[in-house]
Amino acid sequence: MNEDDGRARIRSGMQPISKVSLGQIVGLLKAIEEMGGDADVAEIGRTVEMDLDSIGHIVDAAEFLGLARAEEGDLTTTELGRKVLTAGVRQRKSIVRDIIQSLPVFQGLMDQLVAAGRPLTREEVLAAIERHISSHDAPTLFNALIYWGRYVELLTYESRSELLSLRTPAPSRSPPPGSP
Repeated sequence: MNEDDGRARIRSGMQPISKVSLGQIVGLLKAIEEMGGDADVAEIGRTVEMDLDSIGHIVDAAEFLGLARAEEGDLTTTELGRKVLTAGVRQRKSIVRDIIQSLPVFQGLMDQLVAAGRPLTREEVLAAIERHISSHDAPTLFNALIYWGRYVELLTYESRSELLSLRTPAPSRSPPPGSP
């Protein structure tokens, strides 16, 4: 895989994206693009009135997903990041879905759901997560899995029953024949 193609590197966790939304990441990408595609993190922080700690989480998430590169305080939007910026909502979800599905922790959850053949309880998922990371971090990772899984239309989670299940993504809408 070419290092410059912007694809997320396979990692074992989801911690870098556990505290941010795609909206925050897209906002960061827009700010980078408005500054010509290369920007200083501190300058973006001043522009959007965020301290470096807050913007740091968003930078980490954008980098983790392969949408931006950070090097010595400078940010660059990747090709994949530019695709996300120019995509409509459904296409954006599809791009992020492909990235999320490549993460081992998410693959493990999907495999667990398929193998069970039924919805899983919150406790079952937490127990599986705790086999790989500390029990202290498990609820944060669980919440990230739910947030991102719902966003990319792969998971449903019923908070009252605390049941997690697979969801079939909505099909892409094709324009009607003969439309521009």
